[in-house]
Amino acid sequence: MPSSLTFHGDLPDLLHRRWRGRQRLIKADTRRASIKDVIESFGLPHTEVGRLEVQGRQVDFSFAVGEALAIEVFPVSPPWNVFVPTLLRPRPLTGIKFVVDVNVGKLARFLRMAGFDTLYDRCWKDDKLVALSCREQRILLTRDLGLLQRKQVEFGRYIRASSPNEQLLEVIGLLGLERQVVPFSRCMVCNTPLQPIAKEKIKHRLQPLTRKYYNSFSRCPGCRRIYWPGSHVDGMRQLLPLRLKAE
Repeated sequence: MPSSLTFHGDLPDLLHRRWRGRQRLIKADTRRASIKDVIESFGLPHTEVGRLEVQGRQVDFSFAVGEALAIEVFPVSPPWNVFVPTLLRPRPLTGIKFVVDVNVGKLARFLRMAGFDTLYDRCWKDDKLVALSCREQRILLTRDLGLLQRKQVEFGRYIRASSPNEQLLEVIGLLGLERQVVPFSRCMVCNTPLQPIAKEKIKHRLQPLTRKYYNSFSRCPGCRRIYWPGSHVDGMRQLLPLRLKAE
């Protein structure tokens, strides 16, 4: 008898078009294969799986699927603690860092705005993104399901939301980062942490109204852009209904 797979949560929406939206599927091929390969044969990247159960017992991605098995596939559930080892991800992360694909490029700026270490370059190809994710232990954020099926990618996320605002909230909610948001502590252009700088040292670079109404400034030591708590800070606080740390 063939084995059956039940996909929970929103996982049916991520399957190949042929099976999209179907919660229960049958593995027609009775040849043995790893459960990871079986799941991805239906189009679902392993990065979206938070727990696997076979006959009620938790298993890892290497489990060999035979015949007549009941397989339950559960999504990653928030808040996702990436710092503890699990059956599916035995090598946890040591920090929260991201690398962003071009198809969610605007999200990179928003993550930096919230203070998170985020690498992005619109020219990077898939191999580069995967290499950075692996080498620097970065969570790969993308809307490319095929990219997330690369076996080297251990931590990744298919971004569900379409607008950058909603995407930012999605990532923060998924990882439980509400209390780690530090607005405008990182350069939104080059990702370098900002440093405070005395107004006297940069006032020659300021517009008259900025020089008149603002006294607190930061500068990026990388690209030397100047930041101050203007209307964009209020916009950020309205965007995130969180307990944000003041700049």
